Amino acid sequence: MASILIVDDEKNIRKQLYWHLSDDFDVYEASTSKEAKKIIDKKQIQIALIDLHMAPNLDSIKSGIEVLTYLNAEIPDAIGIIMTGDQDPQTELEVIDAGAWDIFKKPIELSELSVVLKRALKVQGLVKQNLNMKQAGQEKSDLNIIGACPAIEKVRELIRQVAVTDATILIQGESGAGKELIAQAIHSNSNRASRQFIAVNCAALSESLLEDELFGHESGAYTGAKGGRKGKFELADKGTLFLDEIAELSPSAQGKLLRVLQEGTLERLGGERTISVDVRLIAATHQNLQEKVKNGKFREDLFYRINVIPIHTPALKDRGDDIEVLANHFLSEFRRKMNTGPTSIDEQAMSILKSYSWQGNVRELRNMIERLVILTKSQTIREQDIPHEFKREKITQNGHSEIELNEDVGYEDLVNQYRKKLIEQVLSEESSKSEVAKRLKINRSYLYELIEKLEIKNI
Repeated sequence: MASILIVDDEKNIRKQLYWHLSDDFDVYEASTSKEAKKIIDKKQIQIALIDLHMAPNLDSIKSGIEVLTYLNAEIPDAIGIIMTGDQDPQTELEVIDAGAWDIFKKPIELSELSVVLKRALKVQGLVKQNLNMKQAGQEKSDLNIIGACPAIEKVRELIRQVAVTDATILIQGESGAGKELIAQAIHSNSNRASRQFIAVNCAALSESLLEDELFGHESGAYTGAKGGRKGKFELADKGTLFLDEIAELSPSAQGKLLRVLQEGTLERLGGERTISVDVRLIAATHQNLQEKVKNGKFREDLFYRINVIPIHTPALKDRGDDIEVLANHFLSEFRRKMNTGPTSIDEQAMSILKSYSWQGNVRELRNMIERLVILTKSQTIREQDIPHEFKREKITQNGHSEIELNEDVGYEDLVNQYRKKLIEQVLSEESSKSEVAKRLKINRSYLYELIEKLEIKNI
């Protein structure tokens, strides 16, 4: 079991927390900062619940901050959570600045505490993963890609393999799925990491402006061009250029891009001087480039030149429990930025988030969590805090969404009815639970959780 340290000078509070947590944690207790430090020295503590004000210095926050600082120094991957009845916003800022992962207000609501600790353990697992990879000599930038589903693990492995090369990369996937984040991770783990990473959205500019943006221009190249200007290729020399939505390139720009990739040279608009550049190109698109090649809308030779290493970014709806991990990650991110907001998402609200289709992928989820952090007044995001349009949607077996209009049945009941029917159907067709999980595009652990929760007979 995970280990947790309770640091509080009030015996009744320690005992209350002990009896609540002892079934799920190895619990250690300390009534002073001195006792807490001794336990931290001897035990590999994973989470610490630390009272902010402890005797004999009840008028200062030194004791709680002292333990938190010591914990962070001795066990870097441990999570320190401060407990306090102090309502002063300035105190919260001081605690966060000292390295607290979260703040829990007294009097303690045990059910909310359980949710917070569950989330803390998940984050703590990701922190451990980061530290282990650093110790193994791995670069850390790709760990900004949060999640643990097989498809994301495959992306991480590809990043580690291709980052050390200069190979051209083509990242494909739906809008909002994190293609630029992958490109940044590749650059940050490459030999070019100390040089420029420049991103250009090809869909955001007209044909003439895009060519000017990429290749620059000489003075007098067109009306209003009073001075020469470097393009993004020159600015990214010795670094990395990320071309998002590359399918939007005009035929003219495609030809010029192919020349840069093949010869490493370019000419500015209106210029005759040949300029040499050393740029690593990473391209991305949400469109089917092979289909565009067949239709004559994208050069075949350019497609094969940029598709040296293809990377597919999975859609959020196909990432199973990653939705919960990402939601909690964004919750912590926005809470830190705003120094306020809810500390957890309850089971019913999380179920709605996990059942939604997320057409906007990770970007849409991040925006939704930011909205909830701003608008939710309680410490926990609940079902009633989720916007109405999210509650009326469910996912069909072929991946499409449909709106349920029956107002007599609750949303959670509808989702569970659908889940049960779908799982029972696949269980009747497959003998292996692994194959069932694969077909449903969820983790095996989540499959077993659903079978138990929905009281599905082992067909």
